[in-house]
Amino acid sequence: MANNLSPAEITRYSYQIALREWGREAQERLKASRVLIAGAGGLGSAVALHLLATGVGTLRLVDDSRITLTDLNLSPLYRERDLGKAKVATAERRLKEVNPFVSVEAQAKTLTETNLRRLTSGCALLIDALPDRPAGPLLNQAAIRHRLPLIHAWVGAMDGHITTFWPGVGPCYTCALKEPPPPPEAALMGPLPGIMGALLAWEALRILGGLGPALLGRLLVFKGRWFHFREETLRPQPSCPHCRPLWS
Repeated sequence: MANNLSPAEITRYSYQIALREWGREAQERLKASRVLIAGAGGLGSAVALHLLATGVGTLRLVDDSRITLTDLNLSPLYRERDLGKAKVATAERRLKEVNPFVSVEAQAKTLTETNLRRLTSGCALLIDALPDRPAGPLLNQAAIRHRLPLIHAWVGAMDGHITTFWPGVGPCYTCALKEPPPPPEAALMGPLPGIMGALLAWEALRILGGLGPALLGRLLVFKGRWFHFREETLRPQPSCPHCRPLWS
């Protein structure tokens, strides 16, 4: 996809282009980027909607699940008439209605070691929006192989967290998260995936636009009950068998 902006796109993204820290060069860089989003539920659909609206050139959505009634509480992207349909196919159709200048690649698949290389091929950034599945360690393999940034988020009950992994630049998923995210709960406040999805999109835009990651080596924790943010420091582990070769 060419990264030259059309007159309509310049008008569409004029508020962003007017930012001194952003400008037309960052917007064109954004248009030339392909992002993989693992997950098309509450988190995945929220980050996809924000990235699509702001002009990322290509979104590749990977999710093998179908829309259920509980999804309607967590994602405004889906409607009751969508029940039973594949999430990625529905998301693709709805997202194209929002911004026809963006390409959406729907992949109704489970992310596996077999298809990992193909699904991550050509991507500039990976997003883990499947906290209830073992997508993180798999995406970490691709991040290490191609030295790509990987943004990870998790939501549960009234809480959430988000961080960026970048093997060889900062910690990788495996050495930073010594314990996997908590298992999914049967309790989750509806707006929470939208809040964390917007933060995912903000960090992705920073990286793709050339501002650099803000959350590399930082785990940002949101405690929704008290509307409080706190931070934890994440460091590369010299003994990590996965990303250690990148530091030698």
